[in-house]
Amino acid sequence: MQNHQSVIVVGGGVAGSSIAWHIARRGESVTLVEARSIAAVASGASAGGVRQQGRDPREMPLAIAANKRWLTLEDELDADLHYYRNGHLVAYATEEQVAVGEASVEKQRQLGLEIEMVEGSALFELSPGLAPQFIAGSYTANDGHADPKITTQSFARAAERAGADIREGVEILDLVRDGDRIIGVRTRNETLFADHVVLATGAWTRELVQPLGIDLPITVHGLQMILTQPMPSLLKQVVGAADRPLSLKQLREGNYLIGGGWPGDIDMDSGQGTVRDESVQGSYQTASDVFPMVGKADIERAWVGMEAFCPDDVPIIANLPGYEGITVVAGFCGHGFALSPITGQLVSELVLDGTPSIPLDAFAADRFSDEQRDRVIDPSAG
Repeated sequence: MQNHQSVIVVGGGVAGSSIAWHIARRGESVTLVEARSIAAVASGASAGGVRQQGRDPREMPLAIAANKRWLTLEDELDADLHYYRNGHLVAYATEEQVAVGEASVEKQRQLGLEIEMVEGSALFELSPGLAPQFIAGSYTANDGHADPKITTQSFARAAERAGADIREGVEILDLVRDGDRIIGVRTRNETLFADHVVLATGAWTRELVQPLGIDLPITVHGLQMILTQPMPSLLKQVVGAADRPLSLKQLREGNYLIGGGWPGDIDMDSGQGTVRDESVQGSYQTASDVFPMVGKADIERAWVGMEAFCPDDVPIIANLPGYEGITVVAGFCGHGFALSPITGQLVSELVLDGTPSIPLDAFAADRFSDEQRDRVIDPSAG
């Protein structure tokens, strides 16, 4: 066959780029195919959080393992990823919230997470810009954040240096099958053949596998981000607050980056999103209420990224049931950036060795009940 590779990875987001790099560094031939450009959609619009706190118990082993990989990732990729390991803080304003937080902290400790409660004056010593109504917080000192676009592009560049063929602007029309085996992908201009195909296609995964008679319950949502004008450095941690849709961090240049699941509108054809004025104002006000210095910073810009969600808020990382030669890696529910180093490692092990070093049974593609399939996703809840 012409144009034959060991592995074709479809999707140039952070998961696909990491997978391509992990496969290429093992000396296998791999082609990464991206319809737009590297980090053009969800990964480029991500909040960039690298956290373990608040993960689903099924996802916690991956989050902890990924966090260890982040320690050496800049050296591995030979790139400045704007990675800061200054902690993740969830603030509580009422005794009821503190009680819920304490119970959550204990459960997370049992899963192996290094997490603690901070209260009273210790809270404001840790994060002096917090609003005075907060009385405690749950804190993971070894969480942090990085630049999502730079990180995704660095994965792709490292993959290319290791021998991967990176093809941007190449749209996949459908999968090529031989009986119950996937043997390649068809683009507008050619057919590419491979021993294995990995779909790291996020929002477009569901429609790609439907011709195979499989309906993956992946839904797509537009999630808004806000960037303020630069301000003097004050906030070190990534900050959230109980019962509020907020993810707040201060970047290297001093800008505040505000997320938290506020909705925007999306266009599947263009892969672009449009902000809603009410979401911009609501998100900005929420951030200002929690960290008042934000309210002194003008908004520089706001944008919307497309994020794929699974009904139970954890991703699909699995071989597609009923078929050989195809793996699906999608539906990260906003968690894909933080997990990207371990996702690439485990998928490369699954594809090349048959068995990943951390079991992925909890991320099977056929795990969903009928009730879960009917669930309405609220992105701000995570």
